[in-house]
Amino acid sequence: MDQEKVTVLLISKDNTSVKSFEINSKYLVNFKKYLGKSITALSLVVVLVVTMFAYTIKQSADNSSLRSQVSDFNKKLEIADTLKLRQKLTQIDNNLAMIDSYLKSRGIVQDESIGGEPVSREVSNVNMLQAVEEQSEVFSNLIKNIPMGIPHNGRFSSMYGYRRNPFGGYSGEFHPGLDIKGVLGDPIFATADGFVNRCDWYGGYGNAVVLNHSFGYQTLYGHMSRINVLQGEEVKAGDLIGYMGSTGRSTGVHVHYEIRKDGIDIDPFPYIKLN
Repeated sequence: MDQEKVTVLLISKDNTSVKSFEINSKYLVNFKKYLGKSITALSLVVVLVVTMFAYTIKQSADNSSLRSQVSDFNKKLEIADTLKLRQKLTQIDNNLAMIDSYLKSRGIVQDESIGGEPVSREVSNVNMLQAVEEQSEVFSNLIKNIPMGIPHNGRFSSMYGYRRNPFGGYSGEFHPGLDIKGVLGDPIFATADGFVNRCDWYGGYGNAVVLNHSFGYQTLYGHMSRINVLQGEEVKAGDLIGYMGSTGRSTGVHVHYEIRKDGIDIDPFPYIKLN
């Protein structure tokens, strides 16, 4: 059976020449079929590309919005943290001022005030933190260099002030320190950082240690059985400086403890109990 054919004519522009050729009609049918499928596939590809492009644009917009929201949230969080930090720094500063005021009310310090100054809003948290840190360092040095506490954990046998003569009779005398009882050889500790002013026999104090501290303070520890420091040695609060004894003018084993301010003896008791 002869297959149907289609004649195709190719005519030049000037109509001077004509060329013809035949194509089997089934190829044209197939071509139409393939062309339709190709157009359909191309349309699907175009739709897919447009959809993906639209989705990408939407995702980009969503991400941009999310980044903006995160940035706004971080800014709000930063502001909140900054306010909390300033509140904490102000509280620390006020606490330093309160402790400083308390020590002054007890006559323990007489130096310029620490903390509690009004803080301008223009002062940054960094500068405020630096100021509080400097104040805390001053306060730390102040505390370490002021005699506080007791040199030995024992019972008080004689307080500061006038008392009856412990060696008998009806006469009285002024006692310039505290007497703390103990057992022979018990340890005696420094009550503040300082330097050894003397560590030898000191008249009625017997074997004694005298320490020089900052701010005009001096402490004396008397009647020791043995001394554990050297002349000019630096000591820290809590260092072992000697041992309990009954040397010098003493009626029994104890340590005589004095605090002097600018060369004048003062009552040690307020420095022992900060309440």
